[in-house]
Amino acid sequence: MLFLLVLFAIIMLFPYLLIPIIIFLGIGFLFLLPYVFVFNSFYNVLTIPWQIVKIAFDRRIRKNHSLEHATINVLEERYGRKLQAGGLAKPNGFSLSGPDLPPPYEIMSAVREGHFRMINGERDLAIHPRCGTSIAAANFLFSLVFIIILFSSNHLSLLNIIAAFLLANLLANPFGRILQRFFTTHPVVDDVAIQDIYSQSSNYNLPFALVINPNRTYFIKTYQSN
Repeated sequence: MLFLLVLFAIIMLFPYLLIPIIIFLGIGFLFLLPYVFVFNSFYNVLTIPWQIVKIAFDRRIRKNHSLEHATINVLEERYGRKLQAGGLAKPNGFSLSGPDLPPPYEIMSAVREGHFRMINGERDLAIHPRCGTSIAAANFLFSLVFIIILFSSNHLSLLNIIAAFLLANLLANPFGRILQRFFTTHPVVDDVAIQDIYSQSSNYNLPFALVINPNRTYFIKTYQSN
């Protein structure tokens, strides 16, 4: 404890002593950055497909994922703009969170409208361009292209990273839609019944959390009907 106090006092009195430390850490970061890219790329290539496959084999999650997208699509139609909102599908329902979300009765109205419209043929409501699947697709493509370029050129350079980034972003949107349509959503929701909506606290019992995190969070519970 005394050592830390002395160190803090030295830094406060002689801040220029931090300059060589910052330079050293900066050089170390630049040296390690290529290895971080390589490790992260291999990690994404191995883990992202497995996450997609797990969702693909759980039809309940896929159907709730479709309802989640339909709800956000309906809300964005009503408001005429993109909403800062995200969701997470589960076997027994889905959650919605974001600062742009309206009160629960309007959320429930959008859920029921999306559900009704999908049953009556508007299956494209199950697809959303800003879905987490599309983000995962972009990460996977970037990692895959990066690894291919790395092994084909036998060296790592800034140009390789930029090329992988541009190609991945070019292909991410259509690839993400394909993944959504065939693996992470299921547009046939006739047998899904909407039970209720629950508000979830995101304040962690802290009185100042409303200022830090103004998100509204809801959970829409569903079940498989006969």
